[in-house]
Amino acid sequence: MKSIYLIGFMGSGKTTVASILAKRLGLSVQDTDQMVEDYYHLPIGKIFADHGEEVFRNYEHQMLSITNQQNTVIATGGGIIESKANLSWLSDKEVVYLKTSWHEIVRRLKFDNNRPIWNDHSRDKKALLARRESKYEQASKYIIHTDNKHADEIAEEMIRLIRIDD
Repeated sequence: MKSIYLIGFMGSGKTTVASILAKRLGLSVQDTDQMVEDYYHLPIGKIFADHGEEVFRNYEHQMLSITNQQNTVIATGGGIIESKANLSWLSDKEVVYLKTSWHEIVRRLKFDNNRPIWNDHSRDKKALLARRESKYEQASKYIIHTDNKHADEIAEEMIRLIRIDD
């Protein structure tokens, strides 16, 4: 089976759904954010604070480029589509966009203090989501709306979509 890449804005459920999906399909799971932290021995927040977003995006691309293996579900960072190199790299992959409304994202992340962009009060996150949406759609083969759905439901919907397309 080809690897499956999950994309979407922060709070869309990529990491949670990737774990459930991998378990149900008997696949391995990877998370590009976790890969960056493990490889560079730094939390993402520290990378952003000390080196900036551009350096983080370069690290993220390096990790993305080593995920090209079979039988894996990969949860990507919310900004993976900010890089033209990443968009190009994902262009021939099985990519699923977990589309989540602004209202739902706010509800899910209300008390989350571990996201550098979410917790940067100088950034307009709603505008960031609006700007990224077309890139997510462009990069994806499938789109799944996640509002008011449990991660298990999203994983099941994804399995149905992927199997229909095989």
